[in-house]
Amino acid sequence: MIRLPLPPRGDGLLHPHPDTARPQGLPPMTKLLRVVALAGLAAPGLVSCSLIHKDIAWPEDMTGKNLVGVSSGWAFAEATVVLENGQGGLATPPNDVGKSKTDLDPVFGLGLKYFRYMTNNFLLGAIIEHRIFDPESTRPLSADVDLDDFGTTHLVLEARYQLDPIDDANRLRPFAGVQFGFVPEVKADGVARYGANAFSPAVTEEISLEGSEFFTLGFVAGASYLIQQGLTADFGVFYEYALNPTKDQLVLDPYPGVPGFEEPSTYDGELYESGIYLTWGLTWTF
Repeated sequence: MIRLPLPPRGDGLLHPHPDTARPQGLPPMTKLLRVVALAGLAAPGLVSCSLIHKDIAWPEDMTGKNLVGVSSGWAFAEATVVLENGQGGLATPPNDVGKSKTDLDPVFGLGLKYFRYMTNNFLLGAIIEHRIFDPESTRPLSADVDLDDFGTTHLVLEARYQLDPIDDANRLRPFAGVQFGFVPEVKADGVARYGANAFSPAVTEEISLEGSEFFTLGFVAGASYLIQQGLTADFGVFYEYALNPTKDQLVLDPYPGVPGFEEPSTYDGELYESGIYLTWGLTWTF
């Protein structure tokens, strides 16, 4: 359950407040340069492996082969927060709706995957990923919300089509696929800052989020490069969005002793997650 206090009167759809918002994360260009730098560091290793194993190539038929792999990556993700259906003294007017977006800066991500070649070109697989994000400050209704780092576990099924090798050395196989994911829960802690007006004093209060499960849909494209027999380096990019929001009820703490705020106020809260993800990893065939 989220405990998120709001002031008696909000101003509808609000924007981040420069005085209370957290320092922003790295600029998008800086994030992209980090990704490019990491890819550049990995490239010499791949080239050296390729020079050592000049005589290897993909088997003519991969049907029945199994793949296991590990991957990591970088995210350009965001979340949309919606508050509505307010009840109680703090929910004025009761039909007020707050909506805001926040960037989810990536902290860490790790995935484990298993695929099986149903034919030489068609694969079915399962992936389990754990992602940790650092959300930037946001302002739904009239409170600045600052969440700590939080993690989500993603259970993903993927159907993938992989082309035959497209290079002269028979090592590079592009692929494209569709992913269907399930996230069991979303848990996060943080603080909310509100008030500081003619009607109420400034308040800073701890909050917690225990969001419900949600489903995702994703579209992936990438390529697998054969380093040596049975071992590939995989690079990909995918877009993912939530098919339904993670939900929780906001319980708003009233001002103690103030008439009209003796009972808790509530809002229905929803959070929609989406983003573009860059991935890289290694896969073993058996």
